[in-house]
Amino acid sequence: MENQINMQLNPDDLQDITCESCEGTYFTPCFMMKKVSALQSPTGQQMVVPVQVFKCDNCGEVLDPRT
Repeated sequence: MENQINMQLNPDDLQDITCESCEGTYFTPCFMMKKVSALQSPTGQQMVVPVQVFKCDNCGEVLDPRT
């Protein structure tokens, strides 16, 4: 059986993440497309991999995933 953590979080108590460019607080999920070389690919052939990111609804800046 997997260990599950049941947490009760109130969104009002959490810190907002804001856009570094415009201080916006609303983001839309989108995808960056990355090429994987044949040398790095598990299949030995070049691949295209989608990576989900979030962009600011106000200015379009992509949110740094390390935030």
